[in-house]
Amino acid sequence: MANHLKMAIIHAIIGLLEQGWSYRRIARELGVHRETVARYDRIRQDRMSKPAIPTPGSASSRTVAPHSPYG
Repeated sequence: MANHLKMAIIHAIIGLLEQGWSYRRIARELGVHRETVARYDRIRQDRMSKPAIPTPGSASSRTVAPHSPYG
């Protein structure tokens, strides 16, 4: 059976990463492996770096032309 971390540890890892802690320091403080910390950092960055692509025809995909005083 695979090892599983409790959600409290996962949230702690993410919170400490956001505060700028190093992988080694987080691993030492929480008693997890450094590569585990790195894995959760990659997951966190993947979720943050992928902006939503609007579907064609949706309101957010339409560009609004600037209003021209000349009609």
